[in-house]
Amino acid sequence: MRRSPAPKLLQQFSIVDALVAGLFDGVFSVEEVGRAGGFGLGCGDHMDGELVVLDGVFRIFHGDGTMSVLDPSEQVAFAEVVDFTAGSTELVEAVESLPELEAEVRRRVVSANIFHAVRFDAHFAAISLREAKRQSKPYLPLAEAVHDQREVVLTDVTGTLLGFLAPQVFQGVTVAGAHFHFVSADGEQGGHVLGLATATGDLAVESYYGVSVQLPSSPEFLAAELDLPGADDVIRHVESDHQQ
Repeated sequence: MRRSPAPKLLQQFSIVDALVAGLFDGVFSVEEVGRAGGFGLGCGDHMDGELVVLDGVFRIFHGDGTMSVLDPSEQVAFAEVVDFTAGSTELVEAVESLPELEAEVRRRVVSANIFHAVRFDAHFAAISLREAKRQSKPYLPLAEAVHDQREVVLTDVTGTLLGFLAPQVFQGVTVAGAHFHFVSADGEQGGHVLGLATATGDLAVESYYGVSVQLPSSPEFLAAELDLPGADDVIRHVESDHQQ
């Protein structure tokens, strides 16, 4: 009897609640993460910048405005990746906001109770980004560490917005709802997406019925208190709000 192929999974390294608790050390190599997928997002060692993984290239957009392409031996603190193949691609015109883009995605998927990867290759009249700045030990909790993040608005720019929609019940393991990063077409600018205006481009979506999570084995993670009061509010604030 021929067996059906195993379903594709979203591959995750560490959990968001570890970042909330201030566990910012890089504990997974780019090589390890890259074997799991060439499309996704995350953050660097010492929570240094915003990670964008596109077409197998790992770029970190730092809080000082620079960009680095990571080599296989470098470490990241958190990552979510997939082997992305679009289940559908459609032209979407004149999207006026980030919530409107999320609504466009949700109209194209079967359920909010499974995971979805999103790729939007588009021209943006404006896109608002943030890049976290490298942290030093002893680390502050995430809610405090992001107060000095860099925020920038790019105008008249073409690039790729990418990321995931996750079910609400996975908040803390990942970011529930929408979590998007951006990289410009020249690869030089990018970060975590805070907002956008008037975007037109090709919207591609793939859905997944499961997630595989690799937890850190570091002593700090094994000893950490991860069930912190107010963690849900911290995640929502950090992911969607301006900090400055």
